[in-house]
Amino acid sequence: MNILFLTGGLEPGQDGVGDYTRLLAAACKTLGHKVSIVSINDSKLSGIREGGFDGVQYLRISSELGWSQKWKCAEEFANRLNAEWISLQFVPYAFGQRGLFKEFLKGVSKFTQGRHLHFKFHEIWIGQYPKAPLKEKLIGYMQKKMVQQLIQLLQPKVIHYTNAGSKSRLDQAGIHAQYLPIFSNIPVNPKSEENWIIRKLVEEGQPLPDNRADRFIFFGFFGSIHSNWPARQLLERLRMYTAAQAKRPALLHAGILPRNRNRWREMQKNYSGDWLIHSFGKLSDEDVSSYIHGLNYGLTSTPWDLLGKSGAVAAMVEHGLPVIVNVEGGTPGAPLIIQEKFQSLILRADEQLLLKLPSPIRQQPARDNLSIVADQFLVSLEAK
Repeated sequence: MNILFLTGGLEPGQDGVGDYTRLLAAACKTLGHKVSIVSINDSKLSGIREGGFDGVQYLRISSELGWSQKWKCAEEFANRLNAEWISLQFVPYAFGQRGLFKEFLKGVSKFTQGRHLHFKFHEIWIGQYPKAPLKEKLIGYMQKKMVQQLIQLLQPKVIHYTNAGSKSRLDQAGIHAQYLPIFSNIPVNPKSEENWIIRKLVEEGQPLPDNRADRFIFFGFFGSIHSNWPARQLLERLRMYTAAQAKRPALLHAGILPRNRNRWREMQKNYSGDWLIHSFGKLSDEDVSSYIHGLNYGLTSTPWDLLGKSGAVAAMVEHGLPVIVNVEGGTPGAPLIIQEKFQSLILRADEQLLLKLPSPIRQQPARDNLSIVADQFLVSLEAK
């Protein structure tokens, strides 16, 4: 097949969907298919940039340009490469201000004419959850109508979702979609340093007593932490769990905390008497892999119904790490939607949590998950 992936942005490390698309495209290329990428509303550059990586050609088009010029450049690129399929990697906010993508909607039909279409909904519309603010509900209502128009206009042959929240809302809107997992963009480091956490804590002025990790149980975040993450009940339960084993709990973090730094500081202020609390900040991919390998349990502020869209959760379970989830989300009765082989690693923070904590056994890292997801993606297209 000859597949052109259509995204909003493509700046490495600055656009999660762009990173996902780049990895998926490269994996499809490895599996013998011709692939290319257009980022049509790229906010990380001026003008137009064409290039390639790992045999994948790309065209990046700045968000500063007018939409008629964007579509003209994208169409010329697609025609030159004889693209048979267009794979739209969809996030509303990637294609329009405030997530309203009217200009994108006007021009996409001509661009896709004569080609097979695939949609991957990384995110859909906002505001469709209990107690959503009125502003979110109004924006979400408009986004939903535009998504429905997009599907009616383009009639995609295959639609994929990533999480339970999206599945529920797409079903309610009468949109049939299939599940396609995401994958981690953090490669499993086979040479991960066994005592990385101990060494790094010492380097950053937080040495453990006698440098003995066995006196602690390490709980850790990777990536962002939502500003309203409910910490108190969970951290108290985990402190009880560690105390029963005559150990001390450690709350660790790796990644960037620009928007939610205050939440982390609140936890440091409120819990540092019982907990060792430390953030390692931004790390290289190799160090992130070593960090995850060194944890006993992962933590996430992602709600239960959105777990399938979290790259951080994907990174942890692909490293074989059990992950504790203590936010229910806005989809009552949502099933656990994550790859079946990882489901035993997801621990719901309910009344039975303390009984479940000793039971998960770390699995062997899933080093081939990207190729598995890429193969599933290709099979779904070939079936059409």
